[in-house]
Amino acid sequence: MSDVRAIATRYIELVGAHDLDPLEDLFADAVVATSASATFDKPGWIAALRRLLPILERNDVRQVVVDGSVACVVYDFVTDTEAGAVPCAEWITVGTDGRITGINLLFEKTNWAQVAAAIQERS
Repeated sequence: MSDVRAIATRYIELVGAHDLDPLEDLFADAVVATSASATFDKPGWIAALRRLLPILERNDVRQVVVDGSVACVVYDFVTDTEAGAVPCAEWITVGTDGRITGINLLFEKTNWAQVAAAIQERS
């Protein structure tokens, strides 16, 4: 079994560092990612992450809990907007080959309108 904690944490840290190229290899080809009511395939999820980069300063990992092949990573999505840090949690499933096969993102929506407006303004 692969190191689920290390793989899940690496993914969150790569996004926080604006280093999305390694995600091509870290994600399984058939990865499915969900956030709110949207579902994404691999290219769609990487594109969605890329749209966040103009406002993202970093991701601060707070806690990682692992149960078998699933890790829950709790972190602050730290923006340079008035919203500041947005609390997030991602349930990340890792396959036996060490690639991420599933992602379910939950985030605190109270100040998300400020973040979305900043993304729109900068794109």
